[in-house]
Amino acid sequence: MDRIDAVELEAFAGRLLRELDAPSATAEAVASSLVEADLKGHTSHGVLRIPTYRQMIADGALVPDAEPTVLEDTDTGATAVVDGNGAFGQFVGRTAVDALAERASEHGLACVGVRNATHLGRIGEWAERIADRGLCFLSFVHMSGGGQVVAPASSTTRRFSTNPITCAVPTFGRLPFPLVLDMATSQVAHGKLDAAEADGRDLPPEWAVSPEGEPLTDPAAMGSFREGDTWGAIRPLGGTTAGHKGTGLAVMTELFAGLLGGGPVVGQRDPDAWFTNGACFLAIDPARFGDRERMGDQVEALVEHVRAADAHPEVPVGDAAKSDELLLPGEAEHRTAEANAAEGIPLPERVVEQLTALAAEFGVADPLGE
Repeated sequence: MDRIDAVELEAFAGRLLRELDAPSATAEAVASSLVEADLKGHTSHGVLRIPTYRQMIADGALVPDAEPTVLEDTDTGATAVVDGNGAFGQFVGRTAVDALAERASEHGLACVGVRNATHLGRIGEWAERIADRGLCFLSFVHMSGGGQVVAPASSTTRRFSTNPITCAVPTFGRLPFPLVLDMATSQVAHGKLDAAEADGRDLPPEWAVSPEGEPLTDPAAMGSFREGDTWGAIRPLGGTTAGHKGTGLAVMTELFAGLLGGGPVVGQRDPDAWFTNGACFLAIDPARFGDRERMGDQVEALVEHVRAADAHPEVPVGDAAKSDELLLPGEAEHRTAEANAAEGIPLPERVVEQLTALAAEFGVADPLGE
């Protein structure tokens, strides 16, 4: 697997995005977010996405020079709604977290709804940005009725997107990273299937199900977001053991994001249409509830308690985990980012081939093909 320096990859991604008619400032922001995802080990939300964005632009589902707006009639103190207007989601995400942090710092608690955000990218980025400002974060994200790839418990029929829930807590200087839980309400995010296909890996049998109800292990057999029920589906979180819990979480996420963001929910839109993210972002200033030094002591005590657990190698962490050892939420990303910053970002061969082909088509300098 090829490795590339993060700075070089970000500059390259920016060049490709400008060729897709993104203004320079937008291209720089999107490239930064994509490469940060790759840097932290989330290939599924990194530069791999650029060919998808190109297709979305061609189909009119993403407007490269659009800008998000805070809707004036919803801007009422601690709450607001951001309309992405079909802009790059990474641009929309920055607008939403800035509005959220400003209101939470002023009021102690804040909620920002988001609609028409195309693809917000790695939601953990927005959680980290809020936690870095000393605030707690919670979000619910859906795809506004599109991108249905997840079956409810006891079914093989696609009815939900992966509907992630994300939480973050600042660590008050006791850890070199915030605690961030960024999880799909399905067994895995859809991008993990894309990454497995790019790497030439089979899927674990608990991840997805065929239309006949059998384990689906070939990621190519999943089809795309837009190819309906003749293809397989991702299982809900909990799989065959507790899939009813993942289904319940998916329902609640769909409604929090739809009701507060204002976009359509599943059942209100053609499921074969391009997805567009909607969301509910919440932030809380913990300083309004007590002393930050006391909270730092609580974080430290909890971390020490968890890390003191005996390790048993025969008890698996899980096929989708980033490590064979118990890690805190957000720790895998922190470790991976440090390693990739020093050694270069690994890119699957298929991703290199796709981006090299784009560079050749556009006539831009390509560090991957050198």
